Amino acid sequence: MAVTETFQALREAQFRRVWAAGLVSSTGDWMQIVGRSYLAFSLTGRAESVGIVYFAAYAPQLVFSLWGGVLADRFDRRRLLLGTQVIAAAGAVGFGLLTTTGSATVANVAVASFVLGIAQMLSIPAMQALMPSVVPRDALSSAISLSTATNSLARVVGPLLAALVIGGIGIEWVFWANAVSFVAVIVAWLVTRVPRPPAMAESRSLAAIGAALWYVRSTPTVAVPIVASTFLMAVGVVYQPLAVVFTTDVLAHGSRSLGSDYYGWYQAAIGVGAAVGILASAGPGRRHPARTFLMTAIGYSVAVTVLGLTSSLGPALAVVCVVGALHFANVTLGLNLVQHEVPEEMRGRVMAIHMIGLVGVVPITALVGGLVADAIGIRQTFVVGGLACLAFSLLLVRWRRFLRVAEVEPETPETVSEIGVVVNEDL
Repeated sequence: MAVTETFQALREAQFRRVWAAGLVSSTGDWMQIVGRSYLAFSLTGRAESVGIVYFAAYAPQLVFSLWGGVLADRFDRRRLLLGTQVIAAAGAVGFGLLTTTGSATVANVAVASFVLGIAQMLSIPAMQALMPSVVPRDALSSAISLSTATNSLARVVGPLLAALVIGGIGIEWVFWANAVSFVAVIVAWLVTRVPRPPAMAESRSLAAIGAALWYVRSTPTVAVPIVASTFLMAVGVVYQPLAVVFTTDVLAHGSRSLGSDYYGWYQAAIGVGAAVGILASAGPGRRHPARTFLMTAIGYSVAVTVLGLTSSLGPALAVVCVVGALHFANVTLGLNLVQHEVPEEMRGRVMAIHMIGLVGVVPITALVGGLVADAIGIRQTFVVGGLACLAFSLLLVRWRRFLRVAEVEPETPETVSEIGVVVNEDL
């Protein structure tokens, strides 16, 4: 894509508005993600607390994700998105009040995180469906490229700002800043007019979901990448929800203030690695999808293992950057494999199933990982997770014939849009 084509979507006033608002809001979201984890850990000093809060935040993705896609097709998407943003802003205010008044506990932080998780579960499919409505079709690829870059930038800037705010003026200001950031996205979508979606054909949601589940089960070229991505996420992603434990107990040798600073740098390193990995894997992924998927899975597993063996800041940041690059490259490749195979009439439902594997398993990983880390140590938990992923990745070689890109039809803008949006949501 030429440079002028990359920035083509910025010529559209509606897209410029929602793109700028999305940058502000995404940065605030990442500030809150960092602040929430640090708050949970600071309350008890135990990894279990971080796991409980993560479980509460992402459990709605595990339980309700399939229905979230149905609601996004049944109701006005713009109003649904606006409603979720208002709820999310109220949640940020709630976090700020709990922290400012000193009344925060693991229990009430977890409850607030669960409510916000429901809002996020509804907003993700609504945002995906709205993207083609704010730009002409010939600018859709540009819009997705810019949105992907925005999310990657927010993933780097947000944690860094959070570390500065927490260390400088206090953790409560992370939540106040995020609450204010929602004003931008709410105003942007209030003044943006989009056409109403067509009425949903299916009257019974359960029947439509059941058909999609049966399709995945009976189609190995779809089932294998979904199962692979789910396993690698469920077992290996402990490096993300338990990051604050690792940076505090291992890298900062128990210093919580220093650990919060390191946590910001750690998350930023993941973001930098993710951007590099997604871009670097695009070409090889098109030419050799099976080989690239397998190599990134194996490399990711080894990198997580090495991270668990690392105990100083510099090497840890370098290793976690590699972890982020290989992890997000593998996730993107898995999405491409599924998107090229699934029929258009089942795309939304199948991608919702895939979303459960990519995001819905995070609460279980966080909860179980926190318990394991308290029992055997955070470094050992990373090593065990990495080795388990490595064993699975080597077994995956047996099913490499199912890791292919269908040659049925060329890639469409709609396909690109779904890939671009999904990859950058809370991984």
